[in-house]
Amino acid sequence: MSDGPTKLFVGAAGSTGTITARRWTHDGWIEGQTQVSIANGEVLGAVNALGNLDLRTFEVNIAPVDIPQEVFGKPAQLTDVRVKLPQPLTGELAWTSEDDATARLTLVLDLDWAIAINGSQTPLGTQRLPPVPVDFAITGGGDHIDASIDLHAAGELWSWAGLLEVTAIELDLAASTVD
Repeated sequence: MSDGPTKLFVGAAGSTGTITARRWTHDGWIEGQTQVSIANGEVLGAVNALGNLDLRTFEVNIAPVDIPQEVFGKPAQLTDVRVKLPQPLTGELAWTSEDDATARLTLVLDLDWAIAINGSQTPLGTQRLPPVPVDFAITGGGDHIDASIDLHAAGELWSWAGLLEVTAIELDLAASTVD
């Protein structure tokens, strides 16, 4: 990574995630957590002259998420779900050995998505998430680098008219260079 930008591929194998949401009813909030499948993603970064991480790209694509039929009374899915870094940033790395480093960066991420109800898809506006702590553990040198990336966001991340809210997103990602 110190020789220039390194691209890491985020794959479905070893990567997991959950989204927690709630909706308002006449009886109060009803909350539920949904497992999500990671489709793929990409991290592009470099170690700068000061030994810090220059993060240029962070993007994770989530496979379509089924919405229970009782929500809309017909088949529905969240589609084209993507979390991405809108602009590069630099963060401090803590080196634990010559080939191993960790970092906790606070990322401001954009959430892009669409909703498909009864087969008709509508893009939803890009949502700027509040700052999210993301932990990186990077290992390897030379031709192969592995990273584990943990994103745990909680609080009111998105709200629609006080009726629907996304209250947590957790992503545990495995990334590596492609050999």
